[in-house]
Amino acid sequence: MSMTEDEARYDQWMADLYAEHSAEAIKEFTVECLQSYYLKDPLLASAPYRSLSESRALLANHPSAALVFAATAVEVGLKVVLLKPVVYGLVHDVSAAGLITDLTVRNGGDKYRDLLVHILSKFGGVDLRNFSRANSKKGLWEEIQIVQERRNTVLHRADVASTEEAEQSIAVASVVLEELFPAVVTSLGLHVHDGVRVCNDWRCKYPMTNGSLLANEDMHPAAEKPGGG
Repeated sequence: MSMTEDEARYDQWMADLYAEHSAEAIKEFTVECLQSYYLKDPLLASAPYRSLSESRALLANHPSAALVFAATAVEVGLKVVLLKPVVYGLVHDVSAAGLITDLTVRNGGDKYRDLLVHILSKFGGVDLRNFSRANSKKGLWEEIQIVQERRNTVLHRADVASTEEAEQSIAVASVVLEELFPAVVTSLGLHVHDGVRVCNDWRCKYPMTNGSLLANEDMHPAAEKPGGG
């Protein structure tokens, strides 16, 4: 049975409507998955942040140890705090999400870098290919590789890191955890407390308590009762 002209127009209208809104619907679904991952483990960033704090404490007297702890903060920050939640959000089959996420994190390489570039561009407003930290002539991705390679020589060849190298590694870790991570979380409509805890309580954005809000309502003329007096 052939379609009538009205049925054909209706089908075309539905197709156009789907094309117009499907991308937005997928985006909203992905954002919700991302939010749920961070909210399910709101202290996800606490482990790499501890490594960064340890690195800062060791810098003055033990630059090699400081570099190793900072490199750990960089690696865990990128893979676990930024990459893993987003991969989980992009994989819409929840049963397979955990497996695919772990495989992506383990494999690393160019695909890992490219996915990070996409993540930070889409959700953090940062072009990792061209992004440089303040006061650095090198791109951040190049510095990340330098820090990782230097960490490997310290651990596997017993090299001694200089104070300058340790300071660079701490600066890179700081950008990852204290700039990029909050930027991604903020783009998802969430926020961060104390540098590590992800939160979605809207009341955190408003310093007034409920009592203060109620008291403030009494100050407005709109609160007057009908009839005056």
